[in-house]
Amino acid sequence: MLAALAMQVGCGGAEAPDAIEQASDVGSISLALVGTSVTGATYRLSNAWFDIHGPTDRLVYGSTETPVITEVLPVGGYDVYLEQNWVLERWTGVSYQPVQAVLTSPNPLQVFINEGMTSTVVFQFRADGEIISVGQGSLDIVIGVDDTAAPREDTDAACSNGYDDDGDGLADCSDPECQWVPWCVPWREDTDAACSNGYDDDGDGLADCSDPECQWLSWCVPWREDTDAACSNGYDDDGDGLADCSDPECQWLSWCVPWREDTDAACSNGYDDDGDGLADCSDPECQWVPWCVPWREDTDAACSNGYDDDGDGLADCADPECQWLPLCAPWGEDTDVTCSNGYDDDGDGLADCADPGCQWLPWCASWGEDTDAACSNGYDDDGDGLADCADPGCQWLPFCAPI
Repeated sequence: MLAALAMQVGCGGAEAPDAIEQASDVGSISLALVGTSVTGATYRLSNAWFDIHGPTDRLVYGSTETPVITEVLPVGGYDVYLEQNWVLERWTGVSYQPVQAVLTSPNPLQVFINEGMTSTVVFQFRADGEIISVGQGSLDIVIGVDDTAAPREDTDAACSNGYDDDGDGLADCSDPECQWVPWCVPWREDTDAACSNGYDDDGDGLADCSDPECQWLSWCVPWREDTDAACSNGYDDDGDGLADCSDPECQWLSWCVPWREDTDAACSNGYDDDGDGLADCSDPECQWVPWCVPWREDTDAACSNGYDDDGDGLADCADPECQWLPLCAPWGEDTDVTCSNGYDDDGDGLADCADPGCQWLPWCASWGEDTDAACSNGYDDDGDGLADCADPGCQWLPFCAPI
């Protein structure tokens, strides 16, 4: 833990004992202020004043110029007090640099000087996670450093091992640092796991679903029977004595609603889907379904497909239902198109303008010569041998009137 290096660097001889010291046996105190840690780092305690009280009193100063201090003291018990304003420095390889540190050992420290014996006193510091100690000698006080991290008590392991790991006088869950660790947090009973393990997890005298904290969990909520799954598994899930579709809560579910027979699919599958003894189109509910409605023959498609669609023995235009459709209506010859196509469209033996139905159409009306256009075009438009204004029909037109 502590790596101590006593450095006998010259600083002059020890101070001569006073009258009291000369009248008694003496020992010596050597203060070594430089040491090396277990990690190899070198530290120095500077600006250090040690106030020594006992059979004689001394105030000893250590500085960078006096890394080792030696004092001769009478045999007896002493209090060694490290005054404030000390500085701890770390060797960087180029120079010493001050580091933040705190004194963690009691101050003052008690030591007994034996005749001709080496006694030990240790001042301990903490700086940057390292433990630094001074002490050892006749009384020799030296620096030692422990680079290990400061012990903590804030993990499940440290808070459950029965020890005061951080040395604050409080062990495990009694230590404030442990109070938020899972090991020390009071157990709760508000999860499915805790509410179903048969134990009173939070120690309130109520176990599992008897604990109010568990009452709203899915594990403890009364089972319901109002889903397709619960209403079709053969069990009385909610414990009311009624299972599946016998339970009123299931009656409105699709699984339990009576099957119907009123769709094309249900009315054409060969089964009595609603269990009324009538299957498919024999069921009154199917009579209005397209699959079961009698086929009709009253559309252009049905009246032109060559089949007797409605099963009345008459196919297509021979069926009275088709006679009023454009496809089956008798062809007429009474339009400019039918009266000018060269065909006997209505099958009466007369084609185009020879057909009486065409005689009143503009296309078939006799040509006349009684308009400004006809009377000024240089033709005998009405075929009477007289053209334009020579035709009596033109004489009354402004175009032909004498000027």
